[in-house]
Amino acid sequence: MNKKFLGLVLVLCLIVPVGLSAEVLDFSIGGTAQYQMSAESSTSSTTDDIFNVENYKFGAEARVKFLLVEASDIALIGPTETGYQVSNLMTAGVSLDLLNLVRLGVGLGPEFVVNFNDDSSVTDVNGDDFVFSDIFMTSNCTYKANVDFLLGGLTVSANYTVPSQGFNIQNIVDGNFTSDDLAPVDLADGRFGVAVLISLI
Repeated sequence: MNKKFLGLVLVLCLIVPVGLSAEVLDFSIGGTAQYQMSAESSTSSTTDDIFNVENYKFGAEARVKFLLVEASDIALIGPTETGYQVSNLMTAGVSLDLLNLVRLGVGLGPEFVVNFNDDSSVTDVNGDDFVFSDIFMTSNCTYKANVDFLLGGLTVSANYTVPSQGFNIQNIVDGNFTSDDLAPVDLADGRFGVAVLISLI
């Protein structure tokens, strides 16, 4: 028997039972924070940088998990000169529970900005009127990888996000993208984040 095929079978025999040992459905929400310096810059960060609250964005995260499929939405809020801004990352992917102690996940989805201005207007990052369907389809997609520690109904999560080189959902509809578009940019350009989530289901 082909060694590669045998190896694949053995991996599946390990992954499937472990994955099925997890809860069938999970919905959780909580708070999140993201360090705004890239991973490359973080290596030279001082203690003052790390503990400076101005170097972080704070917000909320929601996740829905069904068997091995997981969708998440991270919304980070920050002030602007004309109101406030919400940076949103919506991903879909897979996650695997290991003995109901640790969860490993990876996903991909659009990342976009919404500006809520003092004059009651809602605009995108370019200052144009915000149209969700257009922004959702054309925004550059970002990868998110997370390691979760499952503490009963509480989840403590560490994540790392890095944008793709130009892939978006409209590319799929048009059938117009290359592997280069889908590839992540330099991994050192990613950002670290943490979240604490409470399971509601």
